[in-house]
Order: sequence, then C-alpha cells, then structure tokens
Amino acid sequence: MSSIGYTIKQERVNQKIKQSVLAKGICSTSYLSKIENNSTVPSEDVINLLLKRLNLEIDKLPNEEENKFIDAFYELYKEAIIKRDKESIRGTLHNFSGQKTYFLQLKNYYTYHLYMFRLRLILNEKKEVLQSTLAVISNSEDNFDEKQRFISNLNLGLYYYLNGEYSKALSKLEGSLLFVNNVSNEEWEVADFHNVLSLIYFKCNEFFNTINYASKSLMYYKDNLLFERAIDSYIVIGMAYKKMRKYKEAEKNYNLAKKLVIDYKVFNYEGMIYQNIGSLYAIQENHVQAIEYYKLSLKSKEENYNPEGYLITILSIIKEYSKQNNQSEVLSWCEKGFKLLEEVKWNMEYHSYKWHLEIYRALHSVSDELEVVLKKAINHFEMNHDDRHVQKYSILLANYYFKESKFKAADLYYQKSIHILFKQNFITKWEDL
Repeated sequence: MSSIGYTIKQERVNQKIKQSVLAKGICSTSYLSKIENNSTVPSEDVINLLLKRLNLEIDKLPNEEENKFIDAFYELYKEAIIKRDKESIRGTLHNFSGQKTYFLQLKNYYTYHLYMFRLRLILNEKKEVLQSTLAVISNSEDNFDEKQRFISNLNLGLYYYLNGEYSKALSKLEGSLLFVNNVSNEEWEVADFHNVLSLIYFKCNEFFNTINYASKSLMYYKDNLLFERAIDSYIVIGMAYKKMRKYKEAEKNYNLAKKLVIDYKVFNYEGMIYQNIGSLYAIQENHVQAIEYYKLSLKSKEENYNPEGYLITILSIIKEYSKQNNQSEVLSWCEKGFKLLEEVKWNMEYHSYKWHLEIYRALHSVSDELEVVLKKAINHFEMNHDDRHVQKYSILLANYYFKESKFKAADLYYQKSIHILFKQNFITKWEDL
C-alpha cells in the first residue's frame, strides 16, 4: 500500500483544514478518515480532487526510482551525521524536501521521515517545524521494522536530549541497546549511536557509562580519520572525568583533543577546548590559570566569529572574578558582555545571557536591584525549562532572603532548588537521596 493517505493527512494538518472541509463534495468525512489512515485504497479521481483542494502538486515515482531516491537521501543523512556541515545540509536538503513525493512503498515513506527528522535536529530547527515529522514518526512506530525502530529510538532520544528531557531520552536509547549490533547497521551508525548515548548518560550523571560509550565511538572516529568527531569524544570523556574529580585524566583527554586541533588545523574547536581546560582549573580554584585559558578561548572565538561561545567565556571569566569578590573586574566584564549583546542586536537566541549578566552586575553593584533581577531571571529560566539555572539562582535568592531575615521567602526558594535536585537525580522521595 502507498503512502498517499498519510501524505494527504499530513498536508491537511499542516494547512489546519478540518476533515469535513477537505471532504466536502468529494467524499464522506468517514471515507476521508479511512483514506488518511491508509485503511482503504481510493480511486485516482478522489486522490486528484483531494490534492487539488489542498493545492498540492505531487510526484508519484516508480518503485525503482523511489528506491534510488531513498538511497540518495541516505547518503545525505550519513554525510550530515558524520560531518555536521549545516550550510551543506541546508543546500542539499532543499532538493529532497522541495519536491512533494508520495511513496508507493510504505517502508520508504517511514524511512524518509526518520532521516528527515534527524537532519532537522542537526539544523536545530524550531519545535513547530519538527512537529509535522515527529507526528508521522509517532503515528507510525507500530509499523516499523527493527532497523527503523533503531533509527526512531536514536532520533527521538536525541530530540528529548536537546529538549532537556534526559530520562525520556535515555529510555529511548536504552531501548535499542539489545539489538544495536543485530540489525543491519553500518559501523558509522553504531558509532553515532554510542556517541549520542554517551551524551545522554553524561546528562544523567552516569559517568562510567559516558566514558565507556564515548570511548567506543572514539575508536571508530580515530580509525576512520574523522578528527572533528574524535575531538567531540575526547571532550565528552574529559567532561566526565572532571565530574568524577579525576582532573589529571580530564586534562589528558582535553590535551589529546587539542593535539588533534593543532595537527589537523581544526581551529573552530580551539575555543571550546581552551574553555574546557579553563573550567578544569576553575573547579580546582586555580583562578589565575582558569582566566588565562578563558582568555585564550575568547581570542579563538573572536577570530572564528562565535558570538554565543564568546558570551559563554565572558560569563566564565565573570564567575572567576566573582568568586574572588573582585567587583571592578566583574562589572568591567559585564559591560563587555552587554556590548556584545548590542552588537548582535539583542538576538533572542542569546536572551538568557542578558539575565546572567544582569544578575552578576546587580550582585556586585551598590544597589538594591538584586532581588528584582533574580526573581525575573528565575522566571525566565523556568519558562525555558533551564533547571540548572533555576536551581542556581534560587539558592542565591534564598540566601539573600535569609540574610535579610525574610525566612518565608527564603524557604520558598530553598524548596524550589530542592525540587530540582530531586528531579536531577530522578527521585521523588527524600529517603532515596
């Protein structure tokens, strides 16, 4: 059976047209429902009338051409995951998404949408853009073969990971652990699976598993001279060792990543590596070396024009000076951050940095703005589901209230931070701490 019913439904939903409106004068609403659920085969006349009402021109490829189309799309999918060149993906993807095609083979229809979903995740497209493809995947899961289920679990796991739903992400990925080597996966697909799994384990505070799976992906990337992906793996391993307080092992992996950057001139990674080495010294309270590496990171990010990376590093420098209660340096670096935000025209993508800078400026200024700024910032981070910063700034505000003898207000924000602590550890009862 072909995918035409699913295609009609997807386009109708995208255009926000009711079934009764689309069906009027063509067929009954109940018959349209059967068409959209692929439980009946409509005549060509009915299909053409429905497509005309949707103002949709659609190509029907012969089986042989359809298989070639999917094979070509697979090559884009593979190259996109391995290289992650967003500009190249956007250019090539238009050739596949620009033409409306319905598939005579449902298997190809499912595979097309699974590939498309991952490509849109790589491009970091907005939730509303992803919803249409996500709906197709969710509604089709029961019909997937084992390979498609593997891809679905991987891509949905990545989707939940990017949205901060780490428990759901891990559940999806672990659902494929038992058959990752049983389905017809190529080596690069297994490496990609292990790479994504390592990222999710890191967010779930399972650092031994992080290192285990990042090391597996690293072996493939090194053997196949995929240096950028190898650098990613070294950084993740270093971050896991840092969390385990094995600082020498962390630095060793960061330096291995740095060696690849220098040897193979992958300079767009240089700022990230200096940032991570700086954070390693910061956690050991070596403020001088931390700031030294952060400044090296800034220089690299400036040369490679990386505004968000630049803001991250400015904020890291501010934190180091804040720990030393160096008010003049904190305020000076806050101004540099605000100046950059003005240069990028206060892009909403960087809006969270405004609140970080506002907090540190209020904290180190002779003013009474801290309480108001913190409450607004916490509200912003709650709306963006940024639990880490809700917890961090709730503790700061609770401490402020406690010093001011406002104990009820302090209790409210201590409770907010405790709630997030439970959530981060996937527990609901204090006994399980």
